[in-house]
Amino acid sequence: MYKTGLVIVAIVWLGCLFSSCSKGANPEGSTPVPYVKVNVSININSSPYTGLQTIGGVAYATGGNRGIVLYRINATTITAFDRTCTYDLPDNGGIVQAENNGTAVCIDCGSTYGLSNGNVLSGPSTLGLQLYNTSFNSTTGNLVITN
Repeated sequence: MYKTGLVIVAIVWLGCLFSSCSKGANPEGSTPVPYVKVNVSININSSPYTGLQTIGGVAYATGGNRGIVLYRINATTITAFDRTCTYDLPDNGGIVQAENNGTAVCIDCGSTYGLSNGNVLSGPSTLGLQLYNTSFNSTTGNLVITN
């Protein structure tokens, strides 16, 4: 019985070890970021979202755990990530801030993330940003962000 318990503990520990080493974006359910229901609609032709009219543009929206950062990848795709830094949650109060080069940096720990995919570019964080779903109509400029 003792050996079975040790095997189970070892399997759980290894699972946690390997899952915490992921550097990719976190879809809902695989992230330490507290869950907050997101259902936000904006239009990129309205202020303060006009930065999203150009490829590589960024904007912020309210919602999520600590706000949402938006990034225009191409003519038809805009990504949305929670601004919560994934390093050392829940103790870390870090918020990511978009840079002009397609990245976001935590103002607390310095972790850098790519805004096209949410991946960690440099640590100390090892988990990517919390990813939200987006639906973008490039003709009307309407963007819906959900989880």
